Amino acid sequence: MARELVLLTYNVRPGVPAEEYAEFTRTVDYPVFRQNPRIQEYSNYVVTGRGRGQGEWFRHFDLMFVDDLDAFDAQGRLHFGDAVILDHAQKWRDRWGSDPETGWHSDVNITYAREIWG
Repeated sequence: MARELVLLTYNVRPGVPAEEYAEFTRTVDYPVFRQNPRIQEYSNYVVTGRGRGQGEWFRHFDLMFVDDLDAFDAQGRLHFGDAVILDHAQKWRDRWGSDPETGWHSDVNITYAREIWG
């Protein structure tokens, strides 16, 4: 059966130590997303280099395999409307996705994909 994927691409606030964000990912981010039974697999990545081409605008991306893409964004509420994840996402934006002193903020792009099965 073809898998359904939610791809999140983003950057974290400039100056954040890589290990600090990695520890947050392991201890906070993973448990929050993985508690939802509709999320079949969830993992975070950091871009460490490029092999060819211009590279991407983002340094971080998450791969989230879900059981139903249509339900994931039902009625305009992301993450199946899961209150735990939605609260976590707001806290993430406040801590990692913005810098009030400089006005910097990260776009978080969300892309849906279905595996080409065959």
